[in-house]
Amino acid sequence: MGLPQALAGQEIAGNCGRFICLEGIDGAGKTTAVGRVVDALRRRGIPGVVFDKKSTQFGSDYVRRHARELRALIWEHPADDPYLELGDMHWVYLQAAWYSAAAHCAVRPLIEAGQVVVTDTWTYKFLAKLAMRPDVDLAAAASVFDGLPQPDLVVRLDLDPVTAAGRKATFGISEAGNHEGDVALTRDAFVGYQRRLAEVLDAWTVQHGWTSLDVNGMSPQEIGEAIAELVVATLGVHQSTSAPVGTAGR
Repeated sequence: MGLPQALAGQEIAGNCGRFICLEGIDGAGKTTAVGRVVDALRRRGIPGVVFDKKSTQFGSDYVRRHARELRALIWEHPADDPYLELGDMHWVYLQAAWYSAAAHCAVRPLIEAGQVVVTDTWTYKFLAKLAMRPDVDLAAAASVFDGLPQPDLVVRLDLDPVTAAGRKATFGISEAGNHEGDVALTRDAFVGYQRRLAEVLDAWTVQHGWTSLDVNGMSPQEIGEAIAELVVATLGVHQSTSAPVGTAGR
């Protein structure tokens, strides 16, 4: 996503942007769905843009270089690195640094420009996996993210972990056990860990008033259409009359 292109052309009537977050287990289809949601919103004349939380295509050259370095530290280390030797809170602070920069340089400007910003997760799955680890002060970890923009709508994509496992050719440590004991990178380990993760996300859906969408048997396009309808119905977002449709970049 290039920020100047994303800001070009459209805005919601009244210049009131929205922030939409899709949550779910690994393999739930969040990354695919965000693009389908934006496509469905644009077909309704609503300006939307995907924000890829791992993208570095925003801000100045300095910001992009800094973001690339943060991204490499957080997400590009070898899968078998003993990363927990650094402690859980080290990764909390690194993630907070990333989200803070992304919010300041990309998400807030997009919202203020009247865009519907749609993202695949926004701290929640990271915190849910922390909640599954022993001896983690979840309240202290979550407080590090205070001050970030909060989504106007969180949609929890509810998919059977067995189905999610069938979509994956390989399984990573963070998907199959997150270094909790000896992690077997197998289908059964993935399904078991994802079931536990789903329980945390289910509890948070109730606690925080998220919207749950059963996506079992749904195509990506059907998911996009369903979430676009939720955006319209729940947030009262309507077609802009001040600009043509389809010019916001992704």
